[in-house]
Amino acid sequence: MRHYGRNIIIAFALILLALWQAFPPSERIGLGKDLRGGASLIYSVEIGSTESAGEVIPQVIEVLKNRIDPDGLFEISIVRQGQDRLEITMPLPSEKVSQLKAAFEEELAKLSVTSIDENEFERIMRLPQDERDAKLAELGQVSETVNNALREAASAFTEAQQLRQQLILFEQNVDIADEIKDDLAIKAAEAEIRYEVARDAALATAISREEVKRALERSTEQKIIRDGDDVITLDSPRKRALDGIRQQYPEIEDQLNRVIEAYDEYSANRKSLDDTSDLKRLVQASGVLSFRITVDPQSGGAGSVVTHPDEQRLREQLIEKGPKQAGARDARWFKINKADSWYKSVQDYDRMIADPASYFASNYNYVVEEYNGDYYMLCWDTRDMRMTNDDARWKVSRAYQTSDQLGRPAIGFEMDPAGAARLGELTGNNEQNNMAVLLDDEVYTAPNLNARITNRGIIEGDFSIEEINYIIRVLGAGSLQAKLSPEPLSENTIAPDLGKDNLDAGVDAGKWALIIVSGFMLVYYMGYGFVAVLCLAANAILILGALALSRASLTLPGIAGIILTFGMAVDANVLIFERIREELNNGLDLRQAVRLGYEKALSSIVDGNVTNLIVCLVLANVGTQEIRGFAITLGIGVVCTMVSALFFSHIIMVTLVDKLRFRKMAMLPMIVKPIERILHPNINWIGLRWVTVFISLFFVGLGITMVVTQGSKMLDTEFRGGTQVTLTFMKNADTPDPDDRLTMPRPEVEEIIHSLGDDNVALEAMRNAEVLPINPREDGLTADTFSIKTTLTNRDQVGPAIVSAFRDLLDVPPPLEFEDSQVPDSAAAPVYPIIEPRLGENINLPEVRNDATEFVGGVAIVLNNISPPQSEDQIRDRIARTRQKDDFNDIVGRKLAIVTIDGSPDEIESCVIMVYDPTIDYFVNADIWRSEVAQREWELIAASLANSSDQLSVQSFSPAIAENFRATAVAAVMLSLLLILIYIWVRFGSVRYSAAAIVALAHDVLIVIGLIAFAEIMYEHHIFDGFAQWAKIEPFKIDLNLVAALLTLIGYSLNDTIVIMDRIRENRGKLPYASKAVVNRSINETISRTLVTSGTTLLAVLLLYIDGGPGVHAFSYALLVGVLVGTYSSIAVASPLVWSRKHDLSERRKREEEELNALPNQE
Repeated sequence: MRHYGRNIIIAFALILLALWQAFPPSERIGLGKDLRGGASLIYSVEIGSTESAGEVIPQVIEVLKNRIDPDGLFEISIVRQGQDRLEITMPLPSEKVSQLKAAFEEELAKLSVTSIDENEFERIMRLPQDERDAKLAELGQVSETVNNALREAASAFTEAQQLRQQLILFEQNVDIADEIKDDLAIKAAEAEIRYEVARDAALATAISREEVKRALERSTEQKIIRDGDDVITLDSPRKRALDGIRQQYPEIEDQLNRVIEAYDEYSANRKSLDDTSDLKRLVQASGVLSFRITVDPQSGGAGSVVTHPDEQRLREQLIEKGPKQAGARDARWFKINKADSWYKSVQDYDRMIADPASYFASNYNYVVEEYNGDYYMLCWDTRDMRMTNDDARWKVSRAYQTSDQLGRPAIGFEMDPAGAARLGELTGNNEQNNMAVLLDDEVYTAPNLNARITNRGIIEGDFSIEEINYIIRVLGAGSLQAKLSPEPLSENTIAPDLGKDNLDAGVDAGKWALIIVSGFMLVYYMGYGFVAVLCLAANAILILGALALSRASLTLPGIAGIILTFGMAVDANVLIFERIREELNNGLDLRQAVRLGYEKALSSIVDGNVTNLIVCLVLANVGTQEIRGFAITLGIGVVCTMVSALFFSHIIMVTLVDKLRFRKMAMLPMIVKPIERILHPNINWIGLRWVTVFISLFFVGLGITMVVTQGSKMLDTEFRGGTQVTLTFMKNADTPDPDDRLTMPRPEVEEIIHSLGDDNVALEAMRNAEVLPINPREDGLTADTFSIKTTLTNRDQVGPAIVSAFRDLLDVPPPLEFEDSQVPDSAAAPVYPIIEPRLGENINLPEVRNDATEFVGGVAIVLNNISPPQSEDQIRDRIARTRQKDDFNDIVGRKLAIVTIDGSPDEIESCVIMVYDPTIDYFVNADIWRSEVAQREWELIAASLANSSDQLSVQSFSPAIAENFRATAVAAVMLSLLLILIYIWVRFGSVRYSAAAIVALAHDVLIVIGLIAFAEIMYEHHIFDGFAQWAKIEPFKIDLNLVAALLTLIGYSLNDTIVIMDRIRENRGKLPYASKAVVNRSINETISRTLVTSGTTLLAVLLLYIDGGPGVHAFSYALLVGVLVGTYSSIAVASPLVWSRKHDLSERRKREEEELNALPNQE
């Protein structure tokens, strides 16, 4: 080997790099939902009255997929549920990251023990004097500052309450002069204001965990600016925010430092999409780019052209009420994305902090004000001064990284023709004005328009690489056609799809399979086997390193790809060793045999792996996200296999033979001669072709018949959709904890669910229902809530059947009684529009001072004298579950809050339920509000609280696999086959070889799919009961795992076929065709390699099938029959098709004529 020393260094460097990237694997290799479990987030989608959900939802799903996981590496799934909901699931992080997050949340919880909710504060104030004092004393234990603030607020509340009651009495007494009443009213109003100030001060003494998390999540990037000749480094936004918290709450500094330390350790170990907050950020971004002309300040002098007459009023409203309540019909406030982008010196920074309004007006000619630590810019909101998707349909055709005039990183964008025309119109009419560039209604930059702009532009700012990648990702994916709810409606942890028990069984079976295969290689190939085992270990390390580097999530389909690459790695070594044995049998010494063995095996190994790489490259570039991740994982495995087989293996053998001077290395067939003779048969395979043709036609015909017979029944929920049931068990009566419920392990629930389809034809699909624990206990199996998915679409059948099976365990809450609970019409019920920011003023209870600003335009429903009393969580849960049912799926996603009036949050006797729907505002259309909000919400309250219902959530869900997956998958496979056909044609010099390989592939796929369908038929018919039970046959369904298994088998079959074809090409020499003798000889010479490779692969897959557990049963079944069929087709289908009968006969006749002519003339 040339450059031996350099190659040794490269080999060690590759191994060390892979080890550095991959270890420990439990922390560096991400696992998919099927292996580790995941987080499930439910969002509602806001669909306009003129839009079709059938058109909007798929577009939203496609945009989110392209934005969150464009390459399919993170295994994010997005599924439509019901009419207007999406379920987004992502894999859970590693155990270490989960523990670090839990430690951070625990420290954060300790910090927020002083946090007081405003609604709870108002409830405490309304308590009787003794109860209120006791509760305030409990809350004030934290610090003297908190205690004093609470006492002052309580004193102000008592004073305001007394004056209010006195005013009511005076109003009822006509003898008291109006002047006295007016004076008392002024005093009462002043007391109310003093109370509100004291209340806000008391609430401000308690820091919320959300405020701390926002500070921790701010940028840590420090800005470096010049101050004359000096270079000044300013504190990062995060440090400034945390320092502000320390100054405001000095008593919590020690605990705050512990929170920061825990967060930093968690943040250092987490990866992208390791936390649901990462997913929420990508989901919440609408990806909407817009342009608006900014309002010029009135103080700007001659440079101010487009000023607003109500600028000062709008400033005051922003400071007092916030941006949502401070707009005008022709102008709105928009948040500035990053304030650090707007100053260039220390003096600028100090001026901006001290007086942002004056700073932005004088420096940039903008109208800017500060609200809650953020800066807001006033922009015009009229059609001639803005460019949004509400005015016309346009989009960003491309987003990319570029640089601005100062060489700083920036984001470039290009518009489609409609966007270019509209942008040209806006900028052409507003030259010399400032135009803000906004993404999701946040101002990123606002340059002065020197000239007309049309099809392209840049977004400037002080961006980090992460921020640039995020913006490009959001813009490039496209904007959402519909808005999603600001926060998920629900967020749950789901157990692994395979189940922890099945996963453990599969891992154990895999370990034993690896041990047995390695043991076989060591026994059969002896020293060579040791080299093979070392190469397998190197291959595994390289694959793990590459997976860690790509940050891909390892899933069951990914494991299928790795199994294939391991099989091909074994096969590559077997090819080399068999070649070496042939050369040794021909009398060469070990050194020469090793050299020739690698040379002659090279083409077979390269051809087999290149054809697989073709499939990987096509699927990765043409396929959808569902299959792209598998293709990338498989591609990584193929490349690593080639490196380990042709590079590492060669280095080890050269080291043994050339450097360590090994002169002899034996194999078992060289010692036990009968094995040698068995592995070199003399079978006339071409002569058996009619037998094999009959066998192949029979099984292909059987496969096609089975597929036609079963039809869509073969497909699992991922392709068909169906019904999802959320099953929650009742509370545990043996414990006082109200949150403790009865639990069951997943296998028991699964057994009960599957048995529902045994004796009921209408429910037979329940035998394949998927059962997943929600928020499982530590064992990953036991839970009090389960998600059940079935392909059945009749919810009226599924729900009652499950209720009947679990009747004794279900929580069926009793109907509640409350005032007017039987009144059907909301007009006669205590249902009120929310038109004032203080709740009590809307419901005729002035003593209820709770803030209702966020619900103005919504509805308030008063429930008095609830019997029996319920906790806030119980009421909220009953309403949420009923809202998800068919009768109310048109009002999903509305914002809801519960305010306790009498009782406590744990035992509510009276309460107010506030609901807001941004699409149906009371002030916009009161009539529609009454019918669609007030009436519907009152009906919901009656259905969920005044009636008894089971705790089942039954809803339909759409296929996880988009409709375009099938068309795209077919196109990708067809393109792959075309490229493989061309490659084999070029490599082997004849289209006959290409056709033979493609026919063998089609043969294998049809038979395997047919046998999958036949398995369900055998399971359903009692005549096969004995065999089906013995062979562990089940009604297997085609899901993404089986699709991955089929693609794996394509690779395996191709590799098997090409090895024999390569030997045929070698044996035919310079002949233009393959004769019968050449084909037979080639198959017989490679039969040992075929048997060894297939035998070891079959052994590994068989162990996985027998002991791997139900979770991998269908997957291993497909691999098992696929390996058998693939091995058979490479010998009995592909190879005979290479034989040219016509050329063989003509050559035979030609030889006979030559022999005849060579005979002496008898005359």
